[in-house]
Amino acid sequence: MIFPLLTGIEAEGKAKIRKSLLKYAIFPAFIIYSSIWAYVVLLRYYSFNADVFDLGLASGALYSVFHGGLVATAADPRPFPFSKMFILVLAPFYYFFPNPAWLPVFQSIWIGLGIFPLYYIARIAIRDEKYAAVIAMTYLLYYPLAGVNWFDFHFMAMFPTFFLIGFALRLSGRNKLSMLAMAFAAISDYLVPLILVFYAIYIILDPKSSVSRNKRFPYVFGILTIAMFVFLGAILYSGRLIPLDYTGLSGASYSPIYKSTFLLKAEYVGQMQLPSLFISFISPESLIMTIPYYTLAFVNNYQPYLSTMYFQYPALTAPITFIAFALGIARIKDNVNLRLKKRSVRGTWKVLAVATLFFNLALFSLYTPVGELYTSSYSNQRMASILTGNDFSYNAVSSIQIQPYDSDLMNAVHMVPIGSSVLIQNNMPELVAGYNWTLPDFYVNGTYPAYILVDPHSYYYDHFSVAYHATNYTMKSLSSLLLATGKYSVLYSEQNITLYIL
Repeated sequence: MIFPLLTGIEAEGKAKIRKSLLKYAIFPAFIIYSSIWAYVVLLRYYSFNADVFDLGLASGALYSVFHGGLVATAADPRPFPFSKMFILVLAPFYYFFPNPAWLPVFQSIWIGLGIFPLYYIARIAIRDEKYAAVIAMTYLLYYPLAGVNWFDFHFMAMFPTFFLIGFALRLSGRNKLSMLAMAFAAISDYLVPLILVFYAIYIILDPKSSVSRNKRFPYVFGILTIAMFVFLGAILYSGRLIPLDYTGLSGASYSPIYKSTFLLKAEYVGQMQLPSLFISFISPESLIMTIPYYTLAFVNNYQPYLSTMYFQYPALTAPITFIAFALGIARIKDNVNLRLKKRSVRGTWKVLAVATLFFNLALFSLYTPVGELYTSSYSNQRMASILTGNDFSYNAVSSIQIQPYDSDLMNAVHMVPIGSSVLIQNNMPELVAGYNWTLPDFYVNGTYPAYILVDPHSYYYDHFSVAYHATNYTMKSLSSLLLATGKYSVLYSEQNITLYIL
């Protein structure tokens, strides 16, 4: 009679785990997920639909580590923050393979690897291999993760898998390895140290913690030490009390077309939890780890922070949502089994797990780039707005189509010697790492880059690259101004792709 009343994962972990061959499905699920996404992001890269301010800046930072140090960029004269020192982890690999194309491919594979530690977490929680596999595969279908894959490459995309690995290692009692994984997670984004503080609080408060009481507080102290080291290091490195690198806490809007109210922001939280059928709320002590990010989203009116699609920020909440989902399913199972004897009712948790899988498959089909490619069903703007807060699509088909002029553009890229000064558009991350590059948005008047590469087929030819541009120049207007000086001649021209040389 005592055992059914125990709520700790220590007790649950000692129970017999129901075996199932379905657990082997997570391996092909990982292969399929990673392969499809690798293919899609490569097409996006070679069709020149990746961005300088995401893939370009990341590759430029990685390149700079072994070529002059972690230096400033033309777009942002500040050094990269200490809290993104994951740059130093990937920099040796970029030194031997200095090509931006592999970064989004690696990112897709790395995100997909999260299925394995999540499977272990779910298996320990619900003591059933079959439904643990269902939960893990549902994670890969979680439509907000598609934006992390789609929006080029970001170091914060390293967080989900490292966090899941660290969480799983803690459950297995490998606390030192768990802290190592959490240390890697901590240097992926400036907000992660704060997430780890709430992770430490979760461990103290959670009765389901697998760390025995005499080991729990040393582990918590270790996690807090990692978080404080990274956070204080960021302060010293950046010279600012709050070392935020690409946002402020003023609440000001960085988007001229986006305004938000408190209710809309609250709706965003619901939209992020909807794919779990709100079962994540059954483990509220787990969701406290999302407080740092949701606080950031609430105090800002920056549209990407409040979008379930298109951007990288769901990386900071997705693994936590699915840990809470797995623990929520476990609580439904334990409470139903404890209180009800009817077999048909006792299987409710299984129905919910499977229903969530198919619900996420439907959302994935409708609201991800890959889903758009195989369904083309993204025209119901009203439903999209209700479920995701967005009423437009990824335009995935047009964004991955390699046109004949894209090959000409790549030929022009290869004609610019590394180290050259070059004026580029925001669709040319290939000309950032190793180049003295600038965008029309940040052009310094009176300077003359050695090369100008013009792509009139791109959106960025006659549009600003970012909302916070420092000039009123687009490539169309600036190239006309520079060419009018008579200082430039045509070096290469095919299908209106033109490379000019000083």
